[in-house]
Amino acid sequence: MTQKLQDKQLDLAIALTEGLVAGINKGQDWYKIVGTYVDSPLCWAISTGKQSKHSSIDSLHKSNVGISRLGSGSHIMAYVLADQQGWHSEEPFTFNVLNNFKAMRDAVNDGSSDVFMWETFTTKPYHDSGEVMRIGQITPPWPAFMFAAHTDLLKQPETIQSALQAIQKATELFMQQKDDESIQRVMDILDYTEEDVRSWFKIVHYAPDHLSISQRALEVTTSTLLKAKVIEQPGNPTEDLCDKQVARFIE
Repeated sequence: MTQKLQDKQLDLAIALTEGLVAGINKGQDWYKIVGTYVDSPLCWAISTGKQSKHSSIDSLHKSNVGISRLGSGSHIMAYVLADQQGWHSEEPFTFNVLNNFKAMRDAVNDGSSDVFMWETFTTKPYHDSGEVMRIGQITPPWPAFMFAAHTDLLKQPETIQSALQAIQKATELFMQQKDDESIQRVMDILDYTEEDVRSWFKIVHYAPDHLSISQRALEVTTSTLLKAKVIEQPGNPTEDLCDKQVARFIE
């Protein structure tokens, strides 16, 4: 997504908060964060193999975690888990880079990884089928998705504000129609069951003001990325990550 911003294939993007924060801190200076799309956190399922010795989160300290790539959400969530469990050793896990979701599922069953973390509803069909075993979940302390704009577009703050306000109206309509059109639309696009879609609607929450950004959320995200060694010591998160001409900052 950020590569498409760099190539100017996109002017405005919606992407995972941790990815946007990491990118800017690693020198991707062609975009800034300009607003919040989904302010509820993404829920990640914690999964092991069907014959795993790990049946609860408590036993995972120092285990081997299967991840898609270093710096990915599947990698960063391990450090969120370590923080929440109070595992403060320098290296709470070892990691097995596996590139894709199927390889991560295979690895916990062949024993080359102990556990992996992946978005709950994407993983649920494999829990339901018994391919992998769910032992818990983890939610990071930051909003799931934020808006980022190419720096060229930042010269037109009114354009960004108009676009985000239009998206705001669309998300409000989407939620208002959830019992009529929206549930069926998600089922059709993602091939989820009605039960799963209804469960998803209970936990997802769109930001009531897409032009707002939580300064605290950026600070917590940055702190976790530092612990995961995804980034080096950054400057001021608010000043470096966001554009104040467009967004409004909240605590």
